[in-house]
Amino acid sequence: MTEAVLSVMVPVVVDDNTLTSTTITENDHAVYDSGTTYALGDKVISTVTHRIYESGADTNLDNDPTEIENRVADADSVIWWIDVSATNAWKMFDGESSSKTKASSPLTIVNSLGFISSLYVAGLVNVDTATINVKDSPDGTNVYSKTLELENSFPPDYYEYCFSPFSQQPDFVLNDLPPYTNSELTVTLSSTSGDLEVGMYQVGDLRPIGNTLLGGASVTPKTYSYIKIDDFGNNEIKRRKSGRDMKIRAHVKKDYADTAIDILTQVLDVPSVWIASTKSEYSSLRVFGLGSGELDYQNPDDFFIRINIKGLI
Repeated sequence: MTEAVLSVMVPVVVDDNTLTSTTITENDHAVYDSGTTYALGDKVISTVTHRIYESGADTNLDNDPTEIENRVADADSVIWWIDVSATNAWKMFDGESSSKTKASSPLTIVNSLGFISSLYVAGLVNVDTATINVKDSPDGTNVYSKTLELENSFPPDYYEYCFSPFSQQPDFVLNDLPPYTNSELTVTLSSTSGDLEVGMYQVGDLRPIGNTLLGGASVTPKTYSYIKIDDFGNNEIKRRKSGRDMKIRAHVKKDYADTAIDILTQVLDVPSVWIASTKSEYSSLRVFGLGSGELDYQNPDDFFIRINIKGLI
């Protein structure tokens, strides 16, 4: 069985404190104004929560959508606001793998994150290249630079090599970022034709669990869509978000077993990126979700850990 390193990214939250800048303007809708009366269906944004809200009633005045009591039914059963989604600029940071930020090329993201060692960017559409730079401090000295060509074609023969279309690499992971305590990370995604999309942008510390046993690994795509049948027996598919689950095993040396369990315990209730291999051909074995597992003490020196990841959408 081919081995790679099974790792989990302990995430660093991207928020107003760690996002220095982005080339996307947050202007999906007008910013909420307490002095404006909103009608049913009107939409606003908050640049504090970076989310879109839809008015759930007419004559909606002075009901701040960021306050939870205005998004649940009150004594008169009025829901003033419905939380729709993250704004376009923040969808790639919202912890949902199926929501996508759409942007013109190039898209540049600058983070002041402190200690990190890894970057995971996924849900890529129409992205040709990614350029990553790290400085030892904001506006400091550049200590890391890499450009990735996101071609994912593996033509089996000469004909396919000459005539098959470009295949988009759907994600990439870097696990060699220099871990400075006050680092600045700049990521630029570029497309040679049209707009691009990014579904997930995660940074953090990539912690190894053990050597991946790729033989026997399984990935299960899942959907929350369902079929609705009307009174006349007609089928209608109600489309909802999708994700994927993963089951995988890893070999763990005796002297690392306690550390592996400690890492697993640390992220039990933390949505994280689980990476079975950093190679592009194993991108399907990179899943965002909640992990759980168990360690088998099969002999005195070699242990095996089973990890189940429930994918989040």
